[in-house]
Amino acid sequence: MPKPKPATRKSPRATQAKPAKTSRARQAPAQKAAPVSPDYAEYLKRYRLEGEGRPRLSAKEFDRLDDEYLELLDLDLDSGLDDEQTIRLQELEYLLLESDQ
Repeated sequence: MPKPKPATRKSPRATQAKPAKTSRARQAPAQKAAPVSPDYAEYLKRYRLEGEGRPRLSAKEFDRLDDEYLELLDLDLDSGLDDEQTIRLQELEYLLLESDQ
């Protein structure tokens, strides 16, 4: 006949509740890069090459300023620009990297 196993006592450690695991703060899943317009992609290329010292525009800023730039060019062709509009056109050319300033 096999010998009975002696009763084992559980250590006090085994009966204590385990501390809760600390969870890391959940990180937001990596967001996919929003698609950019071909014009903005071209602007980013020009910015990498010759944009030193100029502010880098966001896609939204670029679109807004580019629309304003195109409107001024159309106005220039239609009726010409006054001094203030000419200055603004030059500012936009600088920001959009459309000139060699």
